[in-house]
Amino acid sequence: MALYFSSRHIPQLSKYSFTQRAMILSMAQEKMPVPRRLICNMAKLVPICLIFFFIVEVEGWWKVPALLAAGIGYPLFTQPINLNMSLPYLDKAIKQFEAQPSQ
Repeated sequence: MALYFSSRHIPQLSKYSFTQRAMILSMAQEKMPVPRRLICNMAKLVPICLIFFFIVEVEGWWKVPALLAAGIGYPLFTQPINLNMSLPYLDKAIKQFEAQPSQ
């Protein structure tokens, strides 16, 4: 099983534009059952909480770069989790996307 860090590298989504891939991925995430969605959110929340608890201990002006690094790193950390947890629901989401009338 491959680990994807960008939607551009997922073979099923390679023919779609960025906005279309984003729409398909949001549809796939909506199709996730509640327990899997809870696990996905917890997998993102726990490490982020730990990082912010460590940032609280940083003294002085070093806290600002640490907060900036955490803010920039947040999407870099959570995107792969979202992508890989929604992979099983991607085919259904693609079918739903292609069935929609063009806007």
